[in-house]
Amino acid sequence: MESRYWAGIFPKRRRSMPRPWTDWVRLGAVVILVVGTLSGFAARDPLRRLATCNDGWPSTAAWAAGDECVGLSEGPYSFGLPAFEHVMRVIDEQNRTAPDGCPGTPVTVGVLLTMTDELAGSRAVHELEGMAVGQRRANDTGCVHPMRLVVGNLGDYGDSAATAVARKLAQRGDVVAVAGIGLSDQTTAEVADLLAAEKIPMVSDVVTAEGFDQSGSAGDDPDFTRCDKDITYPQGIGKDYFYRVAFRVAVQVRALGAVAPIRPDFVMVPTGGSDPYTCTTLPFLHRQYGGDLLEVKFDAEEPTTVSQTARRVCATAKDVTIAYLARGRDLGRLLYSLDEAYANGQCAATSITVLSTSDGNRLRTVESDAALEDLRSKALSSPSFTGGRVRLLFTLVAGADGPEQDNPQWFAFEEAYAAAGFDLAHTGDGWAVNAYDALSTVVTAVRALPAASTVQRSQVNITIGGFTSPELAVAGAGGPIFFDNSGNRVVFDKSGNRVDSVPAVVRLCPVDISGARSYVPTVEAKPGEPTPECVRGA
Repeated sequence: MESRYWAGIFPKRRRSMPRPWTDWVRLGAVVILVVGTLSGFAARDPLRRLATCNDGWPSTAAWAAGDECVGLSEGPYSFGLPAFEHVMRVIDEQNRTAPDGCPGTPVTVGVLLTMTDELAGSRAVHELEGMAVGQRRANDTGCVHPMRLVVGNLGDYGDSAATAVARKLAQRGDVVAVAGIGLSDQTTAEVADLLAAEKIPMVSDVVTAEGFDQSGSAGDDPDFTRCDKDITYPQGIGKDYFYRVAFRVAVQVRALGAVAPIRPDFVMVPTGGSDPYTCTTLPFLHRQYGGDLLEVKFDAEEPTTVSQTARRVCATAKDVTIAYLARGRDLGRLLYSLDEAYANGQCAATSITVLSTSDGNRLRTVESDAALEDLRSKALSSPSFTGGRVRLLFTLVAGADGPEQDNPQWFAFEEAYAAAGFDLAHTGDGWAVNAYDALSTVVTAVRALPAASTVQRSQVNITIGGFTSPELAVAGAGGPIFFDNSGNRVVFDKSGNRVDSVPAVVRLCPVDISGARSYVPTVEAKPGEPTPECVRGA
């Protein structure tokens, strides 16, 4: 009985026949499938990156963000953007040959920029070319530490890609400094703070908005009430590690006021407060001209509203001045709309002068977007513009856009630009100049450090922070570069007295086909003098 009881619980095993080999194959396939699926879920982001970016190579340096590729590249990979293929090949070649003529320890510098955001347009190509030319000069005569560049594409603003790219760059221990960092945008403030937390010095090339320095532009007494509420830049960015070579908007407005002291009849601004470039500039314009200026709004998301604004301006029967405080993307449309109104007999204004801050430089650049280029070219060749009835004055974003008395490095910059195989016309909008000067600031700091020692981030930062006087200035293509305590660029006048950074104000002229330069020319406007006339070709 007992034996039957235990036998019921533990029945006697039958001797089984060996499984056929096909059963084991099926089992193995199932195991592989399950493990692969689980691994895919565990690492689906790297797999997605591998499948969409990096030209198919097994790397997670770049990844998909929406419909584009973002991330890092230090080779010829151009994030699938044909316009950047040439400059990325140049950087790749310079990275590979960097040690050939430099005796010291190598350094790696990060370059951060948005290659695709519509607010940058085709100028982003010129910006990266300026960085490449700066690297070319860094590894040329006098080189101490061979310099490699790692390029970070921040993508379009409005998503989280930019901070992710900056974080990936900051995690690289070989990166001793960063040049660029992006446009005037809340995301750029977050990028700067992220890099500063890793003690990485950064030299910005095209950021101009108030608040985007180490002190929140406290010395300018800015007003941020027109900006979005969820912003951080009023407290400053990149504390102890941020410097910029572009002229901030407060001094741009003062420069405009000096050459155009007559109170503007209209201020053209986009709706909303999300763009720091506009929302931090507008209070300074009111302050410059005594307040209570008439604001005419347009919707930056709806191009037809620009034409509506032009019709409103044209209803005034006198010489009209418009202060245009918006991105240069829509400026060509405004000028073209004004010309259309004149051509249709619907503009009563006897003349129209448009004042713009530094994004007006965008009109000097061929647009990558065909529709925007059509508007730009029509505006600049229109009868009202070529005849002088419509005039555009704006501040330079760079220290200079050609050879001047205080920028003897301009010729070396142009020579290196052409030698790299880039079009010299790309220097006309100032972005290449500022990019070159931003990287040159890092280069100057690195060259001051011992050749035999490994370069540290802290050493580069302390050296850049010491560029505080004409005697210690960086010799930039746009002129000498040195900084105040907030990291803003400052200058001295011809008498040797310190003055605030004062950019030149220029009038945009029709293209002079007889001139030596192929980009859209300008003529400088000076305080106390009438608006200059453009030089006409023979």
